[in-house]
This record gives sequence, structure tokens and C-alpha cells, in this order.
Amino acid sequence: MIFIFFRNLFRDLRRQPLRTSMTLSGVGWGTFAVVLLLAFGSAVGRQNMISFRGVGQGFVIAFPASTTLPYQGLPKGRLVRLTPEQVTLTGRKVPGIKRMAFEFTASRPIRYGREDVLNTVRGVPVEYGDIRNIIAGKGRYLNDTDMALKRRVCVLGNTVTENLFHKEEAVGRAILIEGIPYTVVGVMKKKIQTSNFSGQPDEHCAFIPWTTYSAIFGDKYIGSLIFQPGNPAASKRITRLVREDLGNRAGFSPDDKDALFVWDWTEVERSFSIFFLAFNIFLGVIGAFTLLVGGVGVASIMLVVVEERTKEIGIKLAVGAKRRHILWQFFAESLTIVLFGGGLGFLCAALVLRAIPVEKIKDYVGIPEINPAVGIVTILILLTIGIVSGLMPARKAASTNPIEALRK
Repeated sequence: MIFIFFRNLFRDLRRQPLRTSMTLSGVGWGTFAVVLLLAFGSAVGRQNMISFRGVGQGFVIAFPASTTLPYQGLPKGRLVRLTPEQVTLTGRKVPGIKRMAFEFTASRPIRYGREDVLNTVRGVPVEYGDIRNIIAGKGRYLNDTDMALKRRVCVLGNTVTENLFHKEEAVGRAILIEGIPYTVVGVMKKKIQTSNFSGQPDEHCAFIPWTTYSAIFGDKYIGSLIFQPGNPAASKRITRLVREDLGNRAGFSPDDKDALFVWDWTEVERSFSIFFLAFNIFLGVIGAFTLLVGGVGVASIMLVVVEERTKEIGIKLAVGAKRRHILWQFFAESLTIVLFGGGLGFLCAALVLRAIPVEKIKDYVGIPEINPAVGIVTILILLTIGIVSGLMPARKAASTNPIEALRK
């Protein structure tokens, strides 16, 4: 039965070689376009999210500024100054905070041998590295002992390490920050970072214990604080609680938005995710319309086939064939053409993706590939087009009047 079905199918396709080739090429090109658009769209989305999260993930950052509202008899226009101890106590008191940290930041001369650069130096606690994705590729990150003993140690960004040491090993060597020696205990693992909120990107920075920074440079008040909500969806509520607690400690109203400028990175991240989801849907729709053109070609050729085989259909109906059998026969033929052309387009797209030099473009558009999501979406689009394009010719064939068909 299956053999007869395919024999009839290929016989009908051979009768109209030009129409058949154009139909298959239309379906194949549409599938090729869908696969490539979705593969590149998802790759661009992934890569941009990686770059976006290079600065950190799911955090809120706040910068002390100056008051614009009076508070408990205190006039407006006062500078808000926060100490590390105040921030630490707030982090322990406010429920829902996963991690809380702060930083001292300034541009300072860094020297090794004859190499001298002016880069950002950050005085930070241990939790800062977890929030900001500062991961040691060599050596280690800062620890609690470094903080407690005010050790003169540092973790260097990968780019500043290359600028200072070139091809030498940096871990264990001593550098000078404003003429004071620090031992390099770690070099940051390379990461893609397309945004930042203060100073240079992390790859250009030197990270030292905040206790050391404060003791050596005399800074008492932090430049910014940063925290991760345990539940990103609750970031607004937790931010409000942080404002209230820090306001009580530092003397400003929690309603004074300018006293503590807050940048909710979780909201930005959520908007970013929604944008790239919409972007991929848009690309999928474009590809689907391209594939729809091929579906119209399939419907057209199957209508011609129905006209050519009217007498055959009439004979089958006259000898007892059910109309649903006729319906299924022509519907299956239409679906087979769509899936065959789609398979060709899928194969061509896979070959093109394999031939792309991903090493040269992965930092910009990621690695385009046919992942399960791309494959499933493409198959669903193909099946939808196949069903829609095959249903009308199949219904026309099934509704044929056997007496009129035998007269032709």
C-alpha cells in the first residue's frame, strides 16, 4: 500500500517537472530561511544576554547622592554618606537579600616593571565577586582572611594583566598601586562585558580588599552599594526596605529618590529578555511567510493533480472507496511534498551553519546552531503549512461526484 502511494506520488510529480521543481524549491527555500533566521536570532539573543550579564546578574545598584527633602528637622541639600558598616548591617537586617556588597572606586596608577597604566582600582568585599561575576581564571579571588588582615593583595582583570605582564605569569608577582606593593593572587577569567555602571570595565580593573583600600587611601565612605534580591521579582519591595533602613541609619527620607539613586538591573534584564523574545518571534514570522509561499505552490500543484486524476477518483469511488480514503490520499501526498522539500531546506541550512567560521563571529553574534527549540519551531511551521496547503485539494478530491468524474 505504501509502495503504491509513493509510486503514484512520484508519477504525478514527474508529469509536471517544472512545477514540481519550483514547488520543492519554494518549500526548501522557505525552510532554509526559517532555520537560518531562527538560528541566528537565538544566537544573537544568547550572546547579547551573555554580554549583558557580564556586568552581573539579577542585582540592584545604588549611589549615595544628596537629599532633596528635609528629614526629621534636617535640611535638604545634604550629602548622603554611607559607611561599609551601615551597608553590611542593612544587608543583614532586610529580609529577601541574597548578597549585599559595596565598593570604593578611583582611577590610580598601576605599575609593573617598566609598564605603567592608569586604571580603575576597586576596594570590594568578598560578596562583590559573586554578584559581579568576577571569576578567577588563574589563582584565586579575594577571601575573608584578606579582608580581616587587610592584606595588600589584588585580583587583576585579564586585559590589565596583559598590558602589564604581556606573556609573563602574573600570579605571585608584585605590582605597585600608587607606589605601594600588592601581590597578585588572581587574574580574572575573560568575560564579555558590553556595559558598566562606574569606572572602567572589569577586565581593566584591579580589585583589592576594601579594608586595605580604606586603610591605605583613607576613604571612609563608599562610592556605591550593590545587592542581589533572592527573588528578582521582589526587587522593588526589597529596594524600598533598603531605602528605609539606610535612611534611618544615614538620615534621609525613604521617599527622597535623589538621596539614593537606584538602578534596578533586574528590570533592565527583564526588558532585555522580552526584547529578544519578540525579536526571535519577528524573525520566525518572516520565515513563516517565506515558507507560506512554498505552501501556496504545493496547493497549486495538488489542485492540478486532482483535475488530472478526476477519472481515477471517480473509479475509486464507484467501486466502493470511502471519501475519507480519497481525502487522506491527497492530503498525505501534499504533506509528503512539504516535508520532503522542508527536509532539503533543513539539510542545506545545516550545511551552511556548519561552514560558517564561528570563531570569527562568535563574540558578536554568538554561535548559530540548530538547537532543539529551532528544530521544533521549524517542524511545527512545516506541519502547519503542509496541513493548510493540502487540505483544500484533498477536500476537493473527496467531494468529487463519481458519475460526473466517469463522464470525463
